[in-house]
Amino acid sequence: MGLNRKNYEIVADELIQMIGSGVIKPGNKLEPIENLAKQYRVGRSTIREALNLLKARGMIESVQGDGTYVTDNQAHGLGFAQSPTLTSETELLQFLQVRKIVEVGCIGLATQFRTQENVNELGLVIQQMQHSVGNEEVSQVYDVNFHLAIGRATQNPLLEKMMEGISGTMIRTIRETRKLWMYSERESAARLFEEHRLMYQAVEERDYQTATDIMSQHLDKVSAVIQTPEQMKK
Repeated sequence: MGLNRKNYEIVADELIQMIGSGVIKPGNKLEPIENLAKQYRVGRSTIREALNLLKARGMIESVQGDGTYVTDNQAHGLGFAQSPTLTSETELLQFLQVRKIVEVGCIGLATQFRTQENVNELGLVIQQMQHSVGNEEVSQVYDVNFHLAIGRATQNPLLEKMMEGISGTMIRTIRETRKLWMYSERESAARLFEEHRLMYQAVEERDYQTATDIMSQHLDKVSAVIQTPEQMKK
């Protein structure tokens, strides 16, 4: 995937992830173009281009005089249908073990091989994450976008594809773990953002040790939240 992406491609990617993860469900009506433009802080023409891309993939359809709706076949071509569905705490923890192995390695490579375009992309995601603190549905998407951008910054197409292949499962698990996290710690949304900001800073500064340490600690915290006592989950 090219790193010098246009705004409409970034918006389209976010809508795709929200649809694929079930945040926006088949049959749901999308917000009007003007509302989406305000939400993503872009022009209406950018939103139209993003929607055209989703239409070309058969993910949405326009109903004359009514609006734009999500279709029932949005999983095709996205890779979400191939993402594993986790049905137990054990499977979720196993998935997080895989994420730790892959993502600690990814961010280490990113500190060595990232380009200025990668830094710019990560910086944009960090800005979006900061603006969305307090809006969990949007924050979950930016959370995944950050980790996918780290994968692209490795300059390794295999790692990039691997990250994209598990992105559907990532956003579903991130949704659940963030809920638990928000319950167990006050103001943790801000702390979650700060961890991602520090990872971005370490990649920008090519600080391998700091980047890998923070990513490892970040994923360890996610695993710890899942294993909290049952009373924390009620």
